[in-house]
Amino acid sequence: MSPQGVRHKAFQVGGALISLGVTGALLAILRRGRGDLRGVAYWAWCPAVAVEAVNNAHVDVLGTLLAVVGLGLVASRAAGRRAGGGLLLGAAVATKLLPAIVLPGALSGVRRVRDAAVVLLPAAAFTALSYLPYVLLSHGSVLGYLGGYVQEEGYEDPASGSRYSLLRLVLPDSWAFPVLLVVVAGVCVHVMWRGDPRRPWSGALTVVGWSFVLLTPGYSWYALLLIALVALDGRREWLGVALAGAAVYVLAPVFDHAAALSNVAYGAAGALVLAVALLRRRTSAAAGQGLPSPVRGGDGRRRP
Repeated sequence: MSPQGVRHKAFQVGGALISLGVTGALLAILRRGRGDLRGVAYWAWCPAVAVEAVNNAHVDVLGTLLAVVGLGLVASRAAGRRAGGGLLLGAAVATKLLPAIVLPGALSGVRRVRDAAVVLLPAAAFTALSYLPYVLLSHGSVLGYLGGYVQEEGYEDPASGSRYSLLRLVLPDSWAFPVLLVVVAGVCVHVMWRGDPRRPWSGALTVVGWSFVLLTPGYSWYALLLIALVALDGRREWLGVALAGAAVYVLAPVFDHAAALSNVAYGAAGALVLAVALLRRRTSAAAGQGLPSPVRGGDGRRRP
């Protein structure tokens, strides 16, 4: 308990310390994997971290810390470290359910059931055991306001809000959620089959990013997890998705048509990701053929 009169300052100090912990974890993981340490600036200098993790003290920052460290351990070849990573991922899910969507990334490139079990069983066990006391004491109401939140935010009835807005541009409202499940499941399968087990955060970023684009959430603090994954992976184009969430959260009360705003913000963010991915693929193909790339000339210097 915090001292009387402190009010929310204790939570803000906690958020600041946890944010620094995320920065340290990112540095440690990238240094061990010989990654680009400059990517940590995407987290450390991001205004969303100062606003949402510190000023607004959202618990999402704790889930982000646990998910980042968990993914860092899962990248190891040692079964013990991978199991420890699974435990931390379970702790992240127990903190807030959102980090569950990094689990497919944690299974990047996994081919054997026992290798998947090393990560999934500790994660499931930790989550279940952490919820057990609440299940016993709350008589089944352990999920609290989750059902009300799903209904209030329009996830249950797409026609009532701006959720799934991009899908609803081309599909009937009743199709939006089933199609989202199919698409996200396809992304998860692709990540688990084609992903790099040495970089599970890369697959996690892909799953989290496309889930956000298709869900079109209206709260900017959800993006803390995505920003940390960008810092690990380096694909900075995904920061546009975080910016889209912030734009929807700040501007939606001003505009009458929240769905239209969501379409513009998340549509632009998704288009940016696809455009950069296409350019990156063309660059890689050109480099493989020994041709000047669309980004760099044959002498390696950038072209105007």
